This record gives sequence, C-alpha cells and structure tokens, in this order.
Amino acid sequence: MEKIIIYFVSLPLFLFLWFDGPKTTWVKSASAVADTIPPKAEAGGSKACTDCHGPVMELKVKHNAKTTNACADCHKSGVTDHPKNSIGLLKNLPDLCYSCHEDKKELITTSPFVHKAVTEKKMCANCHSPHSSDNKKVLLAPRKDLCLSCHNKSVKEDGTPAINFEKLMKGKTLHPPFEGCEKVCHNPHASSDRRLLDDPFPKNNYLSVASDSFALCWECHGSDMIEKPKSKGATSFRNGDQNLHWVHVHGEKGRSCMMCHNPHSTENLHLIRTDVKFGNWSFKMNYVPNENGGSCLPSCHQQRSYTR
Repeated sequence: MEKIIIYFVSLPLFLFLWFDGPKTTWVKSASAVADTIPPKAEAGGSKACTDCHGPVMELKVKHNAKTTNACADCHKSGVTDHPKNSIGLLKNLPDLCYSCHEDKKELITTSPFVHKAVTEKKMCANCHSPHSSDNKKVLLAPRKDLCLSCHNKSVKEDGTPAINFEKLMKGKTLHPPFEGCEKVCHNPHASSDRRLLDDPFPKNNYLSVASDSFALCWECHGSDMIEKPKSKGATSFRNGDQNLHWVHVHGEKGRSCMMCHNPHSTENLHLIRTDVKFGNWSFKMNYVPNENGGSCLPSCHQQRSYTR
C-alpha cells in the first residue's frame, strides 16, 4: 500500500521535471547557440546547423558573417538531411570569399604576382579557417608556423631559387619581422613585386640611391640613415659623427642594403652577411664587432675600422 502511495505522489513531480522543469546546462547552452549563430535549416524546421556542426565555431576568433544570416551567407540552407560529403557552398572559392572581401579581390585580380597559396589547392582555405580559429585573421596556425609549412625547403620555381626560411630561422641573429613572419615586408596575397613586397626595395646591388628606393625599410627604420652624412642619432654604424651608411650608399655607385645585410637572418650581429657577392664571386666579409664599433675586410677595400 505504501509503495502505491509513493508512486502516485512521485509521478506528477517526475512529469513536471521531464517536460516543464529546469533544463540542464548543456541544453540551455545548445539552445542559446542555436538561436544566435545559425539560421534554422529550413523555414519552419527545427534542426539548426550547430546541432551537428557546433564545434566548428568554438574557437576564440570567429569568422564574422556579413549579415544576420550567419551560416547562410556561405552555405545553402533549407536542407536538413544534406548529403554527408557536401558542404553546400553558395559559390566556389575564391568567388565566395570575394563576396565580402572585395579589397582582396581587387588586389589579387589586378596584381601581376599572386601568392600561389591563394590560387592552388584549397585557395583561401590553405591559410584561413572559414569558421573559427585560435589565431588572428582566422589563420589555421600561428603565422610563423603557417609560413614554414610551405617555405621549409629550397626549390626552384621559374628558374628562381627559393629561400629555405626554416634554415634561416636557425640563424644567430634574426630580423624581428622575419622571426614572427609579420606582415611588414611581404604581402601574403599579391603584389606588384615578384617577391610579394608591400613597398619598393631595389633588385640591383648598385643603384642611384634615393630614400624612395628603400621605402620598405622605412616601415621600421628612419630614412636619416641614408640622408644625413653627419649624425650621431641616425645610425650606430658611424665613425664619430660620420654616417657610414651614407658613405656606402651615395656616390656614382650606390650600394643596396642587401650588399652587406641579409634581410632575414645571419650568423653575425646587425644582420651583417658572412659573405658579400660580386657577380658570380663570393668574398668573406670578415666583420669583427666590438663594444664601440667594429671592422670589416671584404674585397671592396682594405680592413677598415670605425669607432662611435
């Protein structure tokens, strides 16, 4: 008799908790996501994108949707039982990306040199996640790791030897923008320069030097280093107040920064090269630094020293 009474008393409470009682944290969380991120799969439908694909939006940097349509900005909606192997994109890449990123479309379609990562295999998705990421710009990996996933060996393309950046990363002195593969020197999408540089930088070792020739360098450095023959603040490469950068780049045969410096990394301080190129020949730089200056003995001249 007591068991029958307990049963009838417990039954209403059980039904209340099951249908109208408080939901668990998981149910509330899933409902909140479904109401705010994805549209319903079809008009009047009950299944939302995140019911199955919620994890794709869980990382901290979200790909911003163009409108409140969210998933429907890129994917066809209205099919609750879409094929397992179909993602139902509204357009093929990269045209889908260009729907929002018009500035990138203009750059890529009008530039003579385009990064192959943009045009081959998965195109934009070679580097970016279309949904979410733990990295800025929804990159698939930290910028340095992403660049080295391709630029980790020396190969020849169109007769031009490529640089093994992974090897250069092991140098004793690294150029700070190169160390983090920062977007200061190279454009990751396209450029008017074969090297995908964002600003002008000379291709030749000898040239008539002007500040515009090295516009790329002035993103970080001051142009006074090649504009002032006398200075104690423009550069540390000076003999007293004589600006030795100015001495090297001015005259009938001005020299490019690349003659003495490697823009990525070196075994010497100040990114000074171990060797200096002269045509097909290569000469030792013989650079020796000290606390207040240094000396070098390349093929260009006899050993010369400088003291700040």
